Amino acid sequence: MAADLILHGGKVLTLDPAFRVAEAVAIAGDRVAAVGASAELLALAAPNTRRVDLRGRAVVPGLVDAHAHMDREGLKAVCPSLAGARSIDDVLQRIEALVKQAPPGEWIVTMPLGDPPYYFDVPTNLREARFPTRQELDRVSPRHPVYIRAIWGYWRHTLPLVSIANSAALRLAGITRATAPPWDGVTIEKDAAGEPTGVFVEQTYVPLVELSLMAAAPRFTHAQRVAGLRDSMRIYGATGTTSVVEGHGLAEEVRQAYGALAGQGELSVRAHLALSPSWDGSDAASCVARLEQWRPRIAGRGSGDAFFRVAGLVAEANPTPDNAVRARAMPYTGWAGFAYDAALPRAALRAVLLEAARRDIRVLSMGKDLLDLYEEVNRVVPIRDRRWVIEHISTLTREEIARMRDLGVVVTTHTNRYLFKEGELLRTRAGAAEDTIVP
Repeated sequence: MAADLILHGGKVLTLDPAFRVAEAVAIAGDRVAAVGASAELLALAAPNTRRVDLRGRAVVPGLVDAHAHMDREGLKAVCPSLAGARSIDDVLQRIEALVKQAPPGEWIVTMPLGDPPYYFDVPTNLREARFPTRQELDRVSPRHPVYIRAIWGYWRHTLPLVSIANSAALRLAGITRATAPPWDGVTIEKDAAGEPTGVFVEQTYVPLVELSLMAAAPRFTHAQRVAGLRDSMRIYGATGTTSVVEGHGLAEEVRQAYGALAGQGELSVRAHLALSPSWDGSDAASCVARLEQWRPRIAGRGSGDAFFRVAGLVAEANPTPDNAVRARAMPYTGWAGFAYDAALPRAALRAVLLEAARRDIRVLSMGKDLLDLYEEVNRVVPIRDRRWVIEHISTLTREEIARMRDLGVVVTTHTNRYLFKEGELLRTRAGAAEDTIVP
């Protein structure tokens, strides 16, 4: 078989059971045709075979991100950045430049204050150590509505989230001194006269203001999601990640973006997508009926192909008041990309999980809270060979490991947050049980 591509003269880490290290790898179509010595594999070359001399460099199999949220990466370029601003004047100069380029009355919506990717130390990164107000934004944008977005809280993992609007934006949003916060965790800051300063403070990691109070501001469009996803795949590929599992599940608007690129043959990262269910109700009977509607698409190996597959269902328990507010924006999901009404009361969720097991629908969940429900289901409908999933794990006791092993559960960890960002905090919480922290 002639190879289309031969990488030779390097260290090919096969990661097979013997952990062999070869010199070369040959690719035919979208398959690895052979690994071995350079001379042996170069013999498979045809006149049009591309040959790459690695000069001793390493080749590894593509990485798989098991909880990706890949679509968000490209969306970060949709709104202008304020990175590098070190004073309120710096921020105003950025806004003023955007105003000069915008048609009359057009919204100016920017990324958050601070420096990506984590946006640490805001607002102390500004010389004034505070957020700009609507009056200050009005100085450079009296007629264009301006909205500085809050971060997606899990980028930084500290609270609060803060967003800022100027007077024109507040008028279009209908926000006055009489406007009440949509949820107890939101504060509309006011000045000494009782008027809104334009600053919104949120005690939550998932932005709520932009979906409620500031819903008048422009949102991600379908075209932007498609273009952002295309950019996301390029970024992931550049870091050696060739496959993703969307373990939190995806809402319909993000699935449509994947579908658009799949239809154009532009998917360059293999994507396995679980469904983030929008239940639109919490009684067990209606949820089971909806599950049956989804079954042809998500049961078993699901639907799709090697680059775009939808299979399985994400399970969440205990709906919350803040997500009830966010769900009013559905089908739009903002940064999240997953459904805000995916959680069910435990009794209804138990019924859904039982029916999922009966219909061969794989279930994924985050944290250990649903382990007991998995066990209850298993006593009625065995799931040992269904490879149900528990994600976002930071600590496990030996007893929990044994329970998951007995259920045949697939476990994924969340080292970016729990080790890289909050390792010391996690160790403090674990105390003498430090050996329960996942590697």
